[in-house]
Amino acid sequence: MKISNSTKSILKNFSTINSGIKVEEGNRLKTISNMKNILAVADVSEEFPVTFSIYNLSEFLGATSLMETPEYDFGESSVMISDTSAAMKYHYASEGMVVTPEKLITMPECEIKFVLEEDTLNEMQKASSVLGVTDLVLERNQTPDNNDVYLVVRDKKNPTSNSFSRKVEVEDLKSDMVWFNFNFKIENLKILPATYTVSVASVGISHFESTEHNVQYFIALEPDSKFG
Repeated sequence: MKISNSTKSILKNFSTINSGIKVEEGNRLKTISNMKNILAVADVSEEFPVTFSIYNLSEFLGATSLMETPEYDFGESSVMISDTSAAMKYHYASEGMVVTPEKLITMPECEIKFVLEEDTLNEMQKASSVLGVTDLVLERNQTPDNNDVYLVVRDKKNPTSNSFSRKVEVEDLKSDMVWFNFNFKIENLKILPATYTVSVASVGISHFESTEHNVQYFIALEPDSKFG
């Protein structure tokens, strides 16, 4: 079988969340960070014939990139990768060597749903780097003349921190939610470049979903998030 560039991009992204991965038989890929605060799930076009684990996913992807159009033959203990003039045997890792999701998350009732445009995501990440701040805050501070919702990068522990904000397009907002500050760490937004529908629940979890890549991420909020 072949592995598409789209699936390779997903695997490369997943390697930033967890260095290893357990691939189960079928077409669903999933991974979880060692801290258990980022869970990613993707449905891909390929049907993997066996369940296997890769300990160093970046190494695996780098090794397979040595061939232009490789074919993959997944066996019980290793995968044979070959093209017209080269071949490589890559052994699987023992299952216990890789942290893998025990079960998927059922998203609870959400307080807000909004659209995160790809350009806005890039902008927030660049602003974080330029300003030297690591916090991303989804906030609404309702006033008589402004009840919009914003994404803001800043240092939330520093009241004089430099900041950058951008208004977001809200799809749904709980009617009794007057104000909120839902806090993320920029470093936890290890998501593929795309436009996402984002749902946020005050119990401390968020859901990022992209139909473009058939991928979704569940990312924990920081514990100091507040609302009222």
